[in-house]
Amino acid sequence: MQINALFIRETRTQRGWTQQQLADICGLSLRTIQRVELHGIASLETSKALASAFEVDRSQFEVESNSVQKPSATPQRVPLWLLSLTFITGLLAGMVIIKLVT
Repeated sequence: MQINALFIRETRTQRGWTQQQLADICGLSLRTIQRVELHGIASLETSKALASAFEVDRSQFEVESNSVQKPSATPQRVPLWLLSLTFITGLLAGMVIIKLVT
């Protein structure tokens, strides 16, 4: 289920808890807390544990699935001109270094 990752992170930091402390309080792994705060996705059990730890109703950090823009699974493409410019810059830098060394 999709949850409000920002709410989770802000509530945790307001209480002065580290991610590891929250994981220990909830009985979850550190990696689970990291995933929740990064991606905003949690199982029903995880969301219940978080609600219990924060002493709030789960509805406070749930978001409607149709209002959330899911992160793209495909990486952003780098423009060809930028790749070409980077390549040429590297070549020129290499030529300068070779010229200085010889």
